[in-house]
Order: sequence, then C-alpha cells, then structure tokens
Amino acid sequence: MNNKIRTELKAKKQAYVRDEIIAAAAKLFAERGIRAVTIDDIASELGYTKSVVYYYFKNKNQVVWEIFNRIHAAWSQDTTAIIEQDIPPEAMLPALIRRHALNVMERTAWTAIYFRDQSELTAAQQKVVRDRKRQYDERLKEVYQRGAAAGVFRDIPANLMVSSIIGVCNMTHMWFNPSGRMTPAEIAEHYVTILMQGCLNTSARP
Repeated sequence: MNNKIRTELKAKKQAYVRDEIIAAAAKLFAERGIRAVTIDDIASELGYTKSVVYYYFKNKNQVVWEIFNRIHAAWSQDTTAIIEQDIPPEAMLPALIRRHALNVMERTAWTAIYFRDQSELTAAQQKVVRDRKRQYDERLKEVYQRGAAAGVFRDIPANLMVSSIIGVCNMTHMWFNPSGRMTPAEIAEHYVTILMQGCLNTSARP
C-alpha cells in the first residue's frame, strides 16, 4: 500500500470518527442540554475513551461550534440550490418552505441546539450565528419581496411573513415524532399549503 492510499484511508477514518462524535454529541446536547454533558459522556456514548474525543476536539465548545457550522452549511447549501433555479417567486417560496421544514425534521436534535443553545457559544461565535441567521432571513425576504412586487404575494411586510414561516417550521423539532402518523414529506406539504395560503394574493387572480 503506497503512502497516498494510506493518507486517504487515514483521512476517511478520521472524518468518520469526527462525524460519529458530532452525531453523538448532538443527540446528548439535545436531550440533556449542553451544560449537563461532558466530554466523558460523549466518549461513553460511543464506547470511546475521552482521549479519542480530545484528539479531534480541544474542548466541548469546539464540538458545539462544529454542530452550528454544519447545520448552517447544510441549510445554506439547500437554500442556495433553490434560489439559483430559474423559477418564479410563487414556485420558489414553497420550495424553500418545504426544504426548511424537512431540514428541521431530518435534524431535530441539531435544530434544537441551533435555536435553543446559542447562548452557550462565545460572544464572537454568537455574533457569527446572528449574522448567518440574518443573512438566511434576508434571502427569503428577497424572494417574498419579488413576489409582492409582481403582485402574486400579499402586500405584507416581508420580515413579518418570513419570521412567521421560519417560526412555524422551526417549532416542529419540539413535537415531531419519526414514528408518527405523518411522514416528514407530508408535514412539509401541509406547511406549504397553510403558509402559502397566507402569502398568495388571491385578489390578483383573474
């Protein structure tokens, strides 16, 4: 086995272990709260020694910050993929609602941490998160404003409408049950129906 292959295999193994640590930590943080979870707890959840966790993360804050970074990256990537499509606002907004709702349900533990535990970050990290959330909101506002300017959406302040959309979707992590009667896709579609009824300017229809 040459050095290049060894290096690639080592990198894959390290990435796998990092992913395991992050996933286990997110589960524990969501269940118990960040302050109640130690590095020992995270290691025990995986059957590792704490030295393994410390090999990848200097302290618990680094673990928490990685969770915030990863969820932001995933949501931002999904939003960008939709916004870059050549579709009108009345098709783009429901696609954004659907994807946001699905992201919440696919990552309920991560979502709980992201919207509940921002105060556990450093002051500098909190500022980054606030800026990221503001940028995310602005992208949805721009879509709504385009629709309102075209007359297909109601003339409601975009910040109020977007806050309502995001608030409804985000609260899903508090009650969503993967074993429940409705699938994530079904719930997301119901949200699209409910929220778009509030957005669409029915008086403008012929």
